[in-house]
Amino acid sequence: MPEDAEKIVPIAGHRKKEAEDTRTLSKKWGKEAIDLGYTVIPSALLRGQARLGIGPNELAVLIHLMDHWWKPEDMPWPSKKTIADRLMVSSKTVQRAIVNLEEAGLLKRKDRYHKTGGRTSNEYDLTPLVTRLKPIVADMEAAEKDAKAKRKAAERPGLKHRRSAS
Repeated sequence: MPEDAEKIVPIAGHRKKEAEDTRTLSKKWGKEAIDLGYTVIPSALLRGQARLGIGPNELAVLIHLMDHWWKPEDMPWPSKKTIADRLMVSSKTVQRAIVNLEEAGLLKRKDRYHKTGGRTSNEYDLTPLVTRLKPIVADMEAAEKDAKAKRKAAERPGLKHRRSAS
């Protein structure tokens, strides 16, 4: 995370949880790696990738865009070249992935310009992705609830029958 990125100041009740989360991440990845910053990737994005209809290039580009998205109201604007260099692919591959993500309704590209009028990197609005994940999350939660109910019923198969008989 760049030095000029605003640090998140936790609400008093959340400080303990945030400190615990950071310690856990440090144990997993090493303190040095976590101290450089980290990106939260919702499991629903990874588990729902097929449902979103995106391939590995699109997912990789999304993850790199998310790495630049620090505040909810400030959408990321890394250059295609930056993403391409990090992924070791061509800028054209990144451009195709962005077009595919836009066509899939997962992001919106917004042109950005220098003060002198020249073009600079695009801004990428990821709110469509957030919106598209909501029904996927709801379906995953419902499936988890159903699976839990089935496990519980399997553990005590006669319980329902006994309750209705009393």
